Amino acid sequence: MEPIFFFHGLEGSPEGTKGRFLADRFAGLIRPQLSPDPAARLELVLALVQSPSLLVGSSLGGLTALMFAQKKPELVTGLLLVAPAVGFFPEVEISEHHRGLLAGLVVPAGIPTVILGATQDHLIPQSALEALVVRSPEPRRIELWMRPDDHSLNRHLEAILAGINRLREL
Repeated sequence: MEPIFFFHGLEGSPEGTKGRFLADRFAGLIRPQLSPDPAARLELVLALVQSPSLLVGSSLGGLTALMFAQKKPELVTGLLLVAPAVGFFPEVEISEHHRGLLAGLVVPAGIPTVILGATQDHLIPQSALEALVVRSPEPRRIELWMRPDDHSLNRHLEAILAGINRLREL
């Protein structure tokens, strides 16, 4: 089996709820401590992922996984993006420059992807997740699963497990 990486969100950690949940189920799960700075996160991930791997990212970790996939698609066997930070509600403070960068993100062709979103997310609107799917070159290869939860999706940890299993089937 290919390595599985878990990238935590801005306020998360490798020892957070999702990190522990996955580590209990996948021996050898790689879950690095990541900086709050997106560029520093990406730099570390570029150094860590050296062979084809399945990437799981939550919130800012989802953005990190997606940015890595755009740079090194040959090293990504699947993407599970959990409430990925790919767009925000207007009231969330973020520069127009960064909003523009997020609007240009796509899931690269050839990478099976599951996006797990939350219908009660106060940061990431469902429309941002849908827009990512639509603007990607192979939208039919991307599955968008919405769950009645908040941004953490901690009430739907089994859906994260199901997403990994689904990616292994594709």
